[in-house]
Amino acid sequence: MSTSDEESRGVLRSVLPPEQVDRFLSTCDAYGWQLLAISTLAAAALPLLGLEAGYRMTVFTEMFLFAILALSWDLVGGQTGYPSFGNMAFFGIGAYATAILTKDFALSFPVAFLLAGLLAVTFAAVIGVIVLRLRGHYFAIATLGVLLAAQQISRNLDITGGASGKILLQTPSGETFYYLFLGVLVVEMALVYYLSGTRFGFVLNAIRDDEEKATAMGFNTTYYKTAAWMLAGLFTGFAGAAYSLFNTFIDPQTAYNGAWNVELIAMALLGGSGTVAGPVLGAFGLHTIIEIVETYAVGWQLVLLGGAVIITVIGFPNGVVGTLSEYASQMDYYKHGGMAATDTDDGSEVSADE
Repeated sequence: MSTSDEESRGVLRSVLPPEQVDRFLSTCDAYGWQLLAISTLAAAALPLLGLEAGYRMTVFTEMFLFAILALSWDLVGGQTGYPSFGNMAFFGIGAYATAILTKDFALSFPVAFLLAGLLAVTFAAVIGVIVLRLRGHYFAIATLGVLLAAQQISRNLDITGGASGKILLQTPSGETFYYLFLGVLVVEMALVYYLSGTRFGFVLNAIRDDEEKATAMGFNTTYYKTAAWMLAGLFTGFAGAAYSLFNTFIDPQTAYNGAWNVELIAMALLGGSGTVAGPVLGAFGLHTIIEIVETYAVGWQLVLLGGAVIITVIGFPNGVVGTLSEYASQMDYYKHGGMAATDTDDGSEVSADE
C-alpha cells in the first residue's frame, strides 16, 4: 500500500462515512441509466428555467465540450492504457472540415457536421494502424507528432485560411450549440457505459492491464485498440465540428490548442480515468475552477492546471471516482468478513469479532 493511497483514504475517512460512500457508488452502478436520464433532463431543462444565451450558457456549453473531449481521451488513455497526446488532431480536423464545408461549399451545418465526424474517423483509422503498434512513451510521442504535423499542414494550406484562419459569420444560435454539445455528450456517455459491460470493454481493460496476456488469449489487440481510437476520433471530431461554428472563428492555434490538449488529460485523471463518470466530473470541476481563475486571476490558468495535475498524481492517482470506488470496495471487503479470522499463538483461528 503506497503512502499516497493511505493519505487519500485518510482524507476520505475524515470527510465521508464508509457506509455513505459504498451506498452512493452502489447506487450509481445499479441505476446508471436512470441517473444518466435524470441528469440529461435536468441539463436540458435549464434553458427553459431561465438560462439565457450569454456568458452562463457559454460556460455550460464549454463544460459539455470538455466533457466530450475528456471522455474521448479516456477511451484510449484510460480504458486501454495508451496515453495519447494527439487527440486534438481529431478536433482540428473536425473543426476545419465544418468550416470549409459550410463556408466554401455552402453545405448545411447538419450535413457538414456529420461529414466532419466521418473524416475524423477515417483519419483515426489510417493513423491508428501505424501509431497503435507502438507502446508506452513511444506511442505518446508519436501521437504528439501527429498533432504537430496536422497543425503545420493546416497552417500551410490555402483552403484552411493559413495562419489567419477562417471567420464564420452564418452560425446557429447559442442555444442550439448548448443542446448539440449536451446531446453528443449524452450519446457518448451512454455508448461508453454500455461498452464497458461488454466483451469490447473487457478486452480494452485487459489490454491496459497486460497486453501480452490479452494477445496470448487470442485477442487481436490491434483491432480493439484501433476501434477505440476511431471511436475517440469520432466524438472528438464531432466536438471540433460544432466548436468551429460555435466560436465563429478557427485557426491553427485554436483548432489544435496545446493547452486544451493538456486540460482534457488533466480532467480525465482528476475525475478518474478508466471510468465513465470520472472524466465528465473532472471536466465539469476543472473547467469551473479555470473559469473562476480567468475571471479573478487572469494569467494563472496554466499554473492552476499544472498544480491540479501534480496534486492528482501524488494525492489521488486513481482520480476522485477511482479513489472512492477503491475505498468503498475495501470497506465492503472488511464488512463481509475480509481478514475476519486471525491466527492465535496455538495455531487455532478465532474470529475478529470475538
